Amino acid sequence: MEQLSIYDFEKLYGKEHVLIAEAFGLNEHPITSPLLYKKMIEVLLYHHASRYGQNAYLEALRTYNKDVHERFKNSIYALIFTVQQTIGVMTAITKGIPFCLEGFCIKDKYTGLFKDTEFGKTFRYECDLEKVFTEAISDFEWISSLDSQRFEIRNQVKLKNGGIDILVSNENRAIVFELKKGVAKRKDLFQVLDYSNSPELKNKKVERVLVAKKFDDDVLGLAGDLSVSCISYSIGYNHSDPYFLLLVSRENQVEANEMFNRYMDDGYKWGDVFDGQLLFSEFIHPYFSEPLNSFYIRKVDELNKEIDFINSLIDSVLATLNS
Repeated sequence: MEQLSIYDFEKLYGKEHVLIAEAFGLNEHPITSPLLYKKMIEVLLYHHASRYGQNAYLEALRTYNKDVHERFKNSIYALIFTVQQTIGVMTAITKGIPFCLEGFCIKDKYTGLFKDTEFGKTFRYECDLEKVFTEAISDFEWISSLDSQRFEIRNQVKLKNGGIDILVSNENRAIVFELKKGVAKRKDLFQVLDYSNSPELKNKKVERVLVAKKFDDDVLGLAGDLSVSCISYSIGYNHSDPYFLLLVSRENQVEANEMFNRYMDDGYKWGDVFDGQLLFSEFIHPYFSEPLNSFYIRKVDELNKEIDFINSLIDSVLATLNS
């Protein structure tokens, strides 16, 4: 019989992680379903990514993807046959049900966060940069402005002139942040300027900030003319550490952006600075940043739905054969 016991788990993934296996009942009886095996390891990988970093994550990922096909070969083929013969591939995709061998593997969701460029590592997707940068400036909510009003931080704010990536504002002031994962362009500066002139902000003193991986001299020259503060970012990390470092450099000084200048001055004064770069924040991979228990509950819910759906397919097949 194809199965995974608690002893198999310890041998493959380490005795120190048995608590995760026990959360899926592996201490009470062996796992006999590749669907259950996959959900359990997804939780294990989530734990590894948020606790130990890339190396531990990839090691467990490779172990699982090799073992699941060897250990549950017959069960996988039976499930694939059942799905393809009953609901078909398109319905399986819609329902999130595995319909081929690759469907029982787990894809690497860790190493795709960045991509290597001639200017160093950049975020692959701007949404990840936005999430990380928003968390980095979350303390803005606790900073009183020059008129003693607290700020609110909002993402993807839809205004008449367009959608602002990050808007930090109170009744009288606003700071418009536009984020670009790669090299800043002149058009990006005009985009920030256009957003800052939205009618919804006309009664506020508006400051403009553009964040990007790199700024060329001509862009910085135009930024000064348009009163846009420019901040470049870089990423530091160790493959055996779950924490990434977001470091930023102030590329220009715009006197009109007084609140933002005050914020950055405090950072350079009280924070850690390395070769002119301010350590803006330490962050966990955005995909693995939610609490482990909530991720576990979500995976258990997914598993129950998948098992119920597969069981209904099997019942329908048996009913057809017996009719």
